[in-house]
Amino acid sequence: MTKVALAYSGGLDTIICTHYLRHVKGMKVYTFSANLGQPEYLEPLAEQAVEMGASAANLADLREKFVNEFILPSLKAGAVYEEGYHLFSALARPLILQELVEIARQEGCDAIAHGSRGIGNDKIRLTNCSRALAPDLEILAPLEELGLRSPEDDIAYAQRHGLPFESVRQTLWNVEQNLWGCNVQLRGALDTWDEPPRDTYIMTVPPSNAPNKPTTVELEFHQGRPVSLDGEELPLVKLIERLNSIAGRCAVGRFDIIEDRISGVKTRELYEAPAAAVLHAARRGLESITLEKDLISFKGRLSRAFAEQVYEGLWFSPLREGLDAFFSKISERVTGGVRVSLYRGSVAVTGRRSPYSLFVPNSQKETSARAASGRTDAMSR
Repeated sequence: MTKVALAYSGGLDTIICTHYLRHVKGMKVYTFSANLGQPEYLEPLAEQAVEMGASAANLADLREKFVNEFILPSLKAGAVYEEGYHLFSALARPLILQELVEIARQEGCDAIAHGSRGIGNDKIRLTNCSRALAPDLEILAPLEELGLRSPEDDIAYAQRHGLPFESVRQTLWNVEQNLWGCNVQLRGALDTWDEPPRDTYIMTVPPSNAPNKPTTVELEFHQGRPVSLDGEELPLVKLIERLNSIAGRCAVGRFDIIEDRISGVKTRELYEAPAAAVLHAARRGLESITLEKDLISFKGRLSRAFAEQVYEGLWFSPLREGLDAFFSKISERVTGGVRVSLYRGSVAVTGRRSPYSLFVPNSQKETSARAASGRTDAMSR
């Protein structure tokens, strides 16, 4: 019997994948679910997968690996795609594929499978990652094979086959969330002129509900890595979680953008990234006093290249790895403290300090100017 390792989120899409692979194609299915900081508990997903016919359900808490090996390099690179996508899902895909391939090897699988429909970015990302890590494994996309191109199609399939799903609303209103951000995909027409419904957002309060006074946070960085928040040293996972909460209460981190997808199609995307928005702003503030002008300018171009590599699922490419080496090198002096003010959706850097600061105070400038003037007078005599 053919064996397949399936990336399993527990949503209706992967429930259908399990049913189709096991009961229609007659394959042995081994599911994998990762904790990347999403609010759902994984244990029920494992039970659900076995009930649907999976031979085994694998779970893993990958938050530490996610922040240290994927989020941190992206932060050091200043990688933000276009006008506000902090790459939270694009960064998760290579990690999930890496673990999925490992399970496939352990179980002797001939293929890996995912719940992408084949009409968006994810199929390309997953395919690129899989080809880099395991070109010998077949890649299956059950929803694409079944011709299910929308959540409405999923619901119809589930009703025909008696498959469980939580509710029509939750199926139609798709939400993806992890430590680094959230994407709410509204179903139905949301034109470029339409305002999103007030209850769209999950991680952030409406600006009108945020505190009427600014909230100040202080962050310390060591070689580009955030190490403390408001004077307390924290592991990076805890720091991001706490900053998500603080910034979210201040309505910080909402992004409503027109995004150019890999296919070239423009889409309107609603993202939330409270911690990412603050950390990127703080990092830029610290770099402004520790990096030279030409380096900051050159870094901007490479930051965009890094973001595009991640966006297109090219995490394991030599170019992305080479860019990572560059950003790690220039981060060696990105050390110091940053004070940030959060107020009703805005982020403002109000203080920066570093032992590697290139900033020259006015008093020293005046002293240097007088000394230079004295040398000029002496030379003229």
